[in-house]
Amino acid sequence: MLTQSLPSSAEAYGAAQRTEIAAAVAAVRRLWGRVGDDFDVSYARVEPQILAILDLAQERVIAGAVEYIPAVLAETNPAALAGRPDYALQPWSLVGTAGDGNPTDTLAYEAVIHAKSRVAAGVSVAQALESAGSWLGTATGTLLSDTGRTVEKVEASARRAGTFVRMLQPPSCGRCVILAGRRTRRETAFERHPGCDCRNIPAAESIADDLTVNPREYLDSLDDKGLAKALGSQSNARAYREGADPAQIVNAYRSGIRKAQVYGRTVKYTTEGTTRRGLANWRMRQAGYIRAGGEAKNSGRYRSLRAPRLMPESIYEIAESPADAQRLLRLYGWVL
Repeated sequence: MLTQSLPSSAEAYGAAQRTEIAAAVAAVRRLWGRVGDDFDVSYARVEPQILAILDLAQERVIAGAVEYIPAVLAETNPAALAGRPDYALQPWSLVGTAGDGNPTDTLAYEAVIHAKSRVAAGVSVAQALESAGSWLGTATGTLLSDTGRTVEKVEASARRAGTFVRMLQPPSCGRCVILAGRRTRRETAFERHPGCDCRNIPAAESIADDLTVNPREYLDSLDDKGLAKALGSQSNARAYREGADPAQIVNAYRSGIRKAQVYGRTVKYTTEGTTRRGLANWRMRQAGYIRAGGEAKNSGRYRSLRAPRLMPESIYEIAESPADAQRLLRLYGWVL
């Protein structure tokens, strides 16, 4: 299981926030279930209740975050509590506002727009409503996570807490797992991807190094289904089990997965890691694997190979044996 050594207040706070968010998402999804094929009319009937749920959930998340910061600083950075905060947050001003600054009623109505766009794309009304409900549930979770993060950041900054450690909220995606336990400054500590519910623990420099987590220990705790979900595919999970670096796998998706015809078959590849400083670049150069027509191309400040870096899925498809798969995983920089 997850081995990050967390302050007791952080563990309690994380569990409480997850419970609040899950309850709000479930309540909003139930109300959305009353929306019918007369999208605007039926949504208008449940909108007041949806917005009331969002407001109440934000209030509860805010209250939890306001209490959490002094509690966690008492464990991780008592010096930050010695003086008065530089300024006082007016937390309730956040109620009714989403992370992008728009009103929550605008955010909620996006579900109706989503349903209409799905119908316009040719899906059935039932499928459109289900898709929109799923979207609304995710948006609700993101809204509340953003609200909590905003309070945490402002409250910690007011007390001049400059060092943060990233805290997982399992189950977590691969992008979060490889960042777990990372130390950052407050300017970048709260960056996230859509749907991310990770937290950041303010801590003194002397304590931050203790709040670590080994991504491999977390990944090893997952079953096959959970590992495939975290890393993006069953093939990626298999590659990890066979020694692939999880950071290499997860980061491969930053520049997108592409398809190409190579030797008469369609393969999936990425350009991530093919810059001159990348492991895959070095390995592919060592093997002499450079596509005809040129050695390298400019890619901003870096130079990258003009050869595709095969994804594990395609490697397993073309490998002639387990030994050959291992050779290719190493050639393309997946296995260290």
